[in-house]
Amino acid sequence: MDSNLTEDGAQKVMEVPPHHAVFAKFRPFSGEVPGNHHADFIGSLISHDFVAGYGPPPLQEPRVEQPGYPDFNEEYFEWISLCEAVNAASDLFTMIELGAGFGRWVVRGGLAARQRGLPSRLIAVEAEPNVYGWLRQHFATNGLDGILIHAAISEIPDEVLFYVGGPRGGPFDRRPDSWYGQCITKDYDVASQSAPDGEYCGLRVLRHATGWRSVKVPSINLGCILEDLERVDLIDMDIEGQELSTVRTHIDALTAKVKRLHIGTHGIEIETGLRDLLRSCGWRCTTDYSLFTTQPTPWGQISFENGVQAWVNEGRVAG
Repeated sequence: MDSNLTEDGAQKVMEVPPHHAVFAKFRPFSGEVPGNHHADFIGSLISHDFVAGYGPPPLQEPRVEQPGYPDFNEEYFEWISLCEAVNAASDLFTMIELGAGFGRWVVRGGLAARQRGLPSRLIAVEAEPNVYGWLRQHFATNGLDGILIHAAISEIPDEVLFYVGGPRGGPFDRRPDSWYGQCITKDYDVASQSAPDGEYCGLRVLRHATGWRSVKVPSINLGCILEDLERVDLIDMDIEGQELSTVRTHIDALTAKVKRLHIGTHGIEIETGLRDLLRSCGWRCTTDYSLFTTQPTPWGQISFENGVQAWVNEGRVAG
């Protein structure tokens, strides 16, 4: 029998699960949106230039939008982490986004804090040079100030090679608006023979023996960012395989200063390592779904491309 039919042949009514309770703490956006942009739940305005093929073709004329609550997908859990962090903040909301892209989560954090009447301290780190320009634009469009850092997260000081494209004609020979998986260049490409291959955003491109192409960008480690901060309400990181090494190296500072982590994971061993490390240091896991899986959740079956882990620091954090 068709699973969508009852025993008497009638169509089943699919129940929509209630949204997470934290969303009731915030006012869903309703208002005018400029042309070539769309708005999300909290009211951040996102240019269609940043994300190829996002939704229907962009409208060029201003219009009123009411986006409603976030969709039930992989990013739903990131919304929960964000809103819980803002809701728990007191006098100041501090957020760091590592691998920020155009800064959609840190901007959402700033706007959510504004709704609650809280000032915010927003720090975003992005390595891809074209996307870093979009990061600056996105902050300006949404009327926010922040500390915006053009760098890759790495323990290698000063600068690193960073991929900006795959072999010509291959699946990763793509524009930055259709690919947000750029990462630090692999050791085997760094060690290989490379040849000049033009420029990208004014930076010299190196083409490696594999055909992958890199540019040299500044690098920074998490410790340098945390050094002058007493308390951080949320770190959101999507750093393409650097997450375990970054957390392991700076676990003492994270445990002393950071209330919440939301981590996009990029490997089974990374996921296991994060669980072992953070639990041993007194962190509590609130969300844990592995990459490349479809899993039951309180909001139905959801497919995960990246893994998702969210952690709350059970220890004492200043402030």
